[in-house]
Amino acid sequence: MNLSLQPAVQSDHEFLYRLHCTTMRDYIVPTWGWDDQAQRAAFDRRVSTNPHQVILLDGQRVGMLELEHHPTELFIANIQVLPEKQGRGIGSAIIREIVELAQSSDAVATLQVLEVNERARRLYERLGFRVVGAAPPHIRMRASRPPAGWH
Repeated sequence: MNLSLQPAVQSDHEFLYRLHCTTMRDYIVPTWGWDDQAQRAAFDRRVSTNPHQVILLDGQRVGMLELEHHPTELFIANIQVLPEKQGRGIGSAIIREIVELAQSSDAVATLQVLEVNERARRLYERLGFRVVGAAPPHIRMRASRPPAGWH
């Protein structure tokens, strides 16, 4: 699997928005409801203020990562993978790299997940994340120790 990250540029914007709609709609609808205009406006604001990276698999766009660097924390603000590419270890590989990067710099990897997104929460738990708090509708998680079979 040839995975890489590249900074998102303007020409990635529509791909990123379609990815957001495809991967998040089923979780946003029961949480807040879906309004196309509001979703587009919120997405445009977020992309313009927070750096995003495009996840590439063999040179093809398959997902996105929004990672916030703080002095003692790497916060995975968002990670999304195209549905047809999910279940192949792409998200897991990216998250493992982030956890290793955090540990090598004496930081901790954290994230938050919507309470309704059980699938993502199970993935994060398999990758060694544990619940450390909740601010509904989100659950806050932190990487503990790498699970068995980490590599």
